[in-house]
Amino acid sequence: MTGLRGWIIGLGWALAVAGCALSPGHTDASVTQPSRPVEAVDPLPAQPLPETAAFISSDTGLVARRVRDRALATQVLLALSDVPALRAYLPTVVVQEGRVTLRGVVPSEALRQQIGQVAARVPGVETVLNELDVEASADASARYHTVRSGETLWDIARRYGLSVNELRRMNGLYGSVVRPGQRLRVR
Repeated sequence: MTGLRGWIIGLGWALAVAGCALSPGHTDASVTQPSRPVEAVDPLPAQPLPETAAFISSDTGLVARRVRDRALATQVLLALSDVPALRAYLPTVVVQEGRVTLRGVVPSEALRQQIGQVAARVPGVETVLNELDVEASADASARYHTVRSGETLWDIARRYGLSVNELRRMNGLYGSVVRPGQRLRVR
């Protein structure tokens, strides 16, 4: 009720200001010009202008494409999480017009190829760009953290004395979203 009352008061204020235009040279707000008669105006055309229609349809097309891309990225992640051996290594999935890009770090070339194959089998995927990095097995000092529910990149980075950017760089992450069960390199 308060919102409606405020809207009505605002409308009344706008009408009062519009009807009380001062005459030229006057500075006294109490003196107003007499109101002029309202002229009849033709209603707006029913069809939008051609350039407006093109803008609206291109904007709608862009939104629809983004929704399809997000849905496809979700389908790829679900397909990867259906394979128990891949759950700990879920990559970052970026989709643009049916082209899937996989980013992240995996422990072996075999897992890298398996993730690419599973992503390619998802209906709607045109091509897969597999940018997954294989971690160097000779690095014995490497240490990993498995993300738990509720943890953020900031929490994990602070725990291991890293900055969020260092953690992202080590794991090939471009965003700040991590999922429970995801395995991140921390050393």
